[in-house]
Amino acid sequence: MIPATENALKVRDWEKANLPIEQSALALDLFLVIAYNSLRGKPLTLKSLFHSIDFSEAGIRKHLRRLLSEGWCVLEGSEHDKRLRHVVAQPKMLYALEDYIEVLKDAFGHSFTEDAE
Repeated sequence: MIPATENALKVRDWEKANLPIEQSALALDLFLVIAYNSLRGKPLTLKSLFHSIDFSEAGIRKHLRRLLSEGWCVLEGSEHDKRLRHVVAQPKMLYALEDYIEVLKDAFGHSFTEDAE
């Protein structure tokens, strides 16, 4: 149990140093949902994003502003209709996600990724 706890603390320290999640479940969900949908080639509209995460809209907006201002993601949309905008992960976010997966594999083994493949 102690090695697993030590690994969990190492992961937490890595997250704190490398991800814009502020040890917040909302921020981590937002990060993962944006990255996942961008990787699938289906970036979310703002409306879909707010409905896909079970947190307050004010909280989502706060964390989204940070992700946007720090270059983790961007809003893309039509020049003719500013109401329809998609949240798109930037390379910075996708590279951080790749690194995060490796950190999790190192900490907890490869078993959690085998089901996804």
